[in-house]
Amino acid sequence: MVNTFIVAGIIDGYFDHVRDIVIHPDFIQLDDYTQHLGTSRLEHSFHVSVIAWKLAQVLGLDERLAARAGLLHDFCLYDFHNDATQKKCQLVVHPFCAAEQSKKCFLLTRKEEKAIISHMFPLGPIPTTGEAWLITLADKICAIGEFITGFNTVLHKRLFVRCIQRCR
Repeated sequence: MVNTFIVAGIIDGYFDHVRDIVIHPDFIQLDDYTQHLGTSRLEHSFHVSVIAWKLAQVLGLDERLAARAGLLHDFCLYDFHNDATQKKCQLVVHPFCAAEQSKKCFLLTRKEEKAIISHMFPLGPIPTTGEAWLITLADKICAIGEFITGFNTVLHKRLFVRCIQRCR
């Protein structure tokens, strides 16, 4: 389950950074794709974004960059689970697909794009900023949590839905 200090910290400041993303119709489609076990790609992206955002705040890094790139790091509108060849390539290819999809829908900074592309390190490029490292770390933490501990509890689902509705 998401640590309560993170959930309690989801305030207007976070949504000011990501509101345009959260309400975008293409981005909302991520809820149609399973990421890890019972977690949708939308929920996973939200988990990564909030953790990276909170860590950036604590460390004095660019919280806007961390929140936005964290939310967009897996912005791929396809299901790789049904195709064995695509599933193998997914680990290496999807960061580039996410960056391309993100650029189609949003105005990205170069740092945001590089953070998205490098989030699969060591299977891809090495992160070059503190924020990119936070997204890489948050992604690993969330993936492990989603696979092992069931990050996606009923309570957390309710909090997630309330937060998304708040942006609309």
